[in-house]
Amino acid sequence: MTEKQKIFADEYIISLNATKAYKKAYPNVKKDDAASVNGSKLLRNTKVAEYISERMKDRQKRTEITQDRVVQELAAI
Repeated sequence: MTEKQKIFADEYIISLNATKAYKKAYPNVKKDDAASVNGSKLLRNTKVAEYISERMKDRQKRTEITQDRVVQELAAI
């Protein structure tokens, strides 16, 4: 994985927005359409997808917050 792909993946993990993450990793890209298309392509890249998946699993373990727990908390409200 390239350094730019790593930056993209790290930004994506924070925002869950491929367009914003792409624009952070590749600041020369100004058009949202181009960032959206290329961000989608990066999410389908095997190395990038594996990295994101592993980092999200690590975050889930660290925070002990799962999707099921979020749904349960929302239902309680």
